[in-house]
Amino acid sequence: MIWFDAVLEHPADDDLLRGCIAALLDLHTQSVDVVHDIGEMRGASVTCVVAGASEDAYSQIVTIYLSGDRQQPDIIEGGARLARLLGRSLLLANDATADPYSFILVSRTGVRSVVSVNPGELDTHDRYVIPKQQER
Repeated sequence: MIWFDAVLEHPADDDLLRGCIAALLDLHTQSVDVVHDIGEMRGASVTCVVAGASEDAYSQIVTIYLSGDRQQPDIIEGGARLARLLGRSLLLANDATADPYSFILVSRTGVRSVVSVNPGELDTHDRYVIPKQQER
């Protein structure tokens, strides 16, 4: 079951992701699989599927799956803890609105704010671009 998706400010390598997700969920790193295609999932307790990654900010998307027997912690709090552990900001879906361009920006220190991404960039180029006046 998907726990949450996050769009990272800067790409993180597999080992960093594995270690931070393990720390986030108080697990051994061997309990966390990091894969680059959903077809590579092997039924681990926790799987992180990594997509994208370029030099552009907010280009790497990570989707964290928890096995069916694991309780799902709060998404926003989990995202804030992950941002602190990774040392980079991230975007989470803003489920408080139906606006598909509204996201929760979590800073590397865990501070949360609501931002809108550029609709044209997201729709046309699959890029999460935050207008400069909104960045913190």
